[in-house]
Amino acid sequence: RIQILFERPSLDMSNVDTPEINIDDIILHVETPLIYSAPLSKIAQRDVYCKLENTQPSGSFKLRGIGHACRLAVKNGATHLVCSSGGNAGLATAYSANQLGVRATVFTMDGLPQPVLRKFYDLGCDIHIGGPVWDVCDATAKRFVKQLEKQGTRVMYVHPFDMAAVHDGHSTLVHEVHSQLKGQTPSLFVTCVGGGGLLAGIHKGLQSFTHRPNTVPILAMETQGADSYSQALAAGKPIKLEAITSIAKTLGALQVCDKVVEIARHSDIISRVTDDKAAVRACWNFLRDHQYLVEPACGATLSAIYDNKLEEYVGDKLEDGPIVVVVCGGATVDLETLMKLKESFGIDGSLERHYPLETLTVE
Repeated sequence: RIQILFERPSLDMSNVDTPEINIDDIILHVETPLIYSAPLSKIAQRDVYCKLENTQPSGSFKLRGIGHACRLAVKNGATHLVCSSGGNAGLATAYSANQLGVRATVFTMDGLPQPVLRKFYDLGCDIHIGGPVWDVCDATAKRFVKQLEKQGTRVMYVHPFDMAAVHDGHSTLVHEVHSQLKGQTPSLFVTCVGGGGLLAGIHKGLQSFTHRPNTVPILAMETQGADSYSQALAAGKPIKLEAITSIAKTLGALQVCDKVVEIARHSDIISRVTDDKAAVRACWNFLRDHQYLVEPACGATLSAIYDNKLEEYVGDKLEDGPIVVVVCGGATVDLETLMKLKESFGIDGSLERHYPLETLTVE
């Protein structure tokens, strides 16, 4: 049974004259800033740059890949887009549909915060509660798509992470970094892994510009309780978790896509797992240092440097060149939620730095 939170009425637009619009001219994702982080560079003892995907119009990197897939679908005649999402992919689908002038239905999980639901509502998206975890939502969304197809609707199912078009769209992040670093090759990309779409996109992007294919390492971070990628690499194949127990719900795919397991066999991908407390602490540190509120999934990425774990995680694989940290997003978190998480983990409100501040004297 599907619980419908809100659904807009169908409108007959057959007699309404609308101007001709070139789908390719509609801007979906934008080029995001690549900023130098003095605090993170201090900890890492080398230049660290943050790719601020949290500044995308939908609030996360998802708009790159999802937007690309949605654009292709509409160009091929789709009038209704359907996605299953814990938040970010759904918001990217809703934003894309809003800009492309088509309908969107998103199936999301139980317990989505009201501020996030408001974002869907503002974008004119139909939102349905599909189940307790993403995998159940996804199965519900696919059944809904079949119903629409039987009714003759030109519908397109948009997978949150396991589509070649989504990976292609995410790869544009790396192309931008290449341009923003003036052609300098990073020594390391640091990202997080949920279903694997972003990781697959970063890998694809690196192949297109580096002079040393498959030699730029990617540090792929997860949290305990959402570590389906780490377990898949240990098993040598995708495995399915019994449940998601981490607070980083946007990392909550019970099973990663086949693609990221495949590319790990011939690429330098380093999988590491942190805990929820470290992820939340990193979110607070980043808020203090750069005034951006990001979600725990992003905190998992940032914790690799804030907890000064690069040497432990990467060892001697780092060559010369800057580190690029992908700040994946913050669309599904608010300050009140993060404050409650901080208190529940007993994180010091003073947010001590992981390096001593030198005493400065003024003459």
